[in-house]
Amino acid sequence: MNKSNLIQKKILKSFFPYSLLFFITLLTQNVYLNIETIEWDIASYLIATQDIKSGFLPNQTQWESKGPIFIYLYFFLSNIAQGSLVIFKLINDLLLFLTAVFLFELLLQKLNNMTISISGSTLFLLLMSQSWALSGYSELYALFFISIAILIISKFKYSNIHYIYAGFILSIATLINQGTAIFIIPILISEYVLNNKKNYFLKIAMMSLGFLIPHLIFLILYSLNNLLDIYFATFITIPFAYIQAQYANFYELTVFLREVAEVNFYVYLSIITLVVLSLSNFVTTPYLKFKKEFFDLYNQFIFFSLIFYFVGSHNYYHHLIFLLFFIPFLIPKLINKKQKLFFSVVVLFGLLMNMSMTIEKSLNNLNNISSIQNEYPLYNLSKEIDSYFEGDYEVLAFDYNLILFYLDKKNYSYIVHPSNHYEEDIIKVLKSLNKLEENYISTLIDSEPDVIICNPTMIIRGVPVKLNELFNCEVSDYKKNYKKLDTSKYRTDENLNFYFDPYKEISVFIKR
Repeated sequence: MNKSNLIQKKILKSFFPYSLLFFITLLTQNVYLNIETIEWDIASYLIATQDIKSGFLPNQTQWESKGPIFIYLYFFLSNIAQGSLVIFKLINDLLLFLTAVFLFELLLQKLNNMTISISGSTLFLLLMSQSWALSGYSELYALFFISIAILIISKFKYSNIHYIYAGFILSIATLINQGTAIFIIPILISEYVLNNKKNYFLKIAMMSLGFLIPHLIFLILYSLNNLLDIYFATFITIPFAYIQAQYANFYELTVFLREVAEVNFYVYLSIITLVVLSLSNFVTTPYLKFKKEFFDLYNQFIFFSLIFYFVGSHNYYHHLIFLLFFIPFLIPKLINKKQKLFFSVVVLFGLLMNMSMTIEKSLNNLNNISSIQNEYPLYNLSKEIDSYFEGDYEVLAFDYNLILFYLDKKNYSYIVHPSNHYEEDIIKVLKSLNKLEENYISTLIDSEPDVIICNPTMIIRGVPVKLNELFNCEVSDYKKNYKKLDTSKYRTDENLNFYFDPYKEISVFIKR
């Protein structure tokens, strides 16, 4: 074989894992691309970008609970998508793919084995192929930056200056999702216990410097616009109230694992294999190595990922995304080739099982990207609403925020996310800052915007709740200058929701 062929073979080999992970991402993430709504968070985040479009800072006129950089990223990516929800979903797939690549690179550093490293990243992608995970959560965006920071620390651990870059990138993660500040702790612990203590404080000083820069920039921006009150409320007051709810428990973790097993038994078996074998190997670790294993950076990340889930305290599966990313770092704890080979084979079976169930539907969706949005019921409802108006008009949406996205309009309400209207801790804080009036929902309806969208019933923490105690959704019953649209064909459309809610209605009222 000549030199040219050797070079080509080397290039192909180096690109193979990335190509494989890319195709796995495409095929596992797009089986439900034809479903308009899987989770409602993505729609609320998209509407929060309206502040930026109007020249305001995030949370100035449209409040969401996430950090400002997250809203800027959504604004930037939604502009690339040019109003297409389908393209926006595919862009989120790209973000997941890059995160899986970073995971592969980190595992390769630890294992020096391409096949097993690919298996670890594949397990992450298979876990993220569950229906609940197919949304652009802030956790995924934050994880993208956290994984970059870990790559920098692991590759340049002896270069103090690189800790500035790592701190800067970790800061961006916290400005996406405030709770990710917890992942700074494993770095502090592991660096102090396992690495050179002479350079510890210098490294931490460097990392702190990088960490402070983005936060100082936003503190100055919000201060100049007299918005420090809402900035601190979003970052400190409301999150601390949120975590005191204490809904999370270990039982919900077992429910999560049971659901994984129901979807794909081999993915479940992969997790059990990793956890059981690594724990058994850890228990039998010689005393002299115990300290190194216990304070290993990735073991600490796994531990704090669990803390993140329980601190989040609401049993939302997307709080487990960090744990799903760090679980593959148990692979290096498998002590022999047989254990690692067994794990890789189980993951392969999991991938084959996933593909057998989803590949046809995924390929069909990917082949029809240009027409999928035209089949989305809320997209078609938005066109019907728009047909009633010639000029500009205002929309008050207590639900179905995707309609606002399609219409390219901000919400008439300061609060964007539907469920946040019923979170007492959030309402209390925003009222104390004079962002909301005492009976703000009634006030908003009485101001008679051109369109009102609501839903008389909502499932709150698993319980269907009639909302008539808060407000009467049947606006046309008491305001005769509104007419109610017939939305039954949209409500029953199979492409509307992945999780069909029998209690949920689409109530749309147009001002005459």
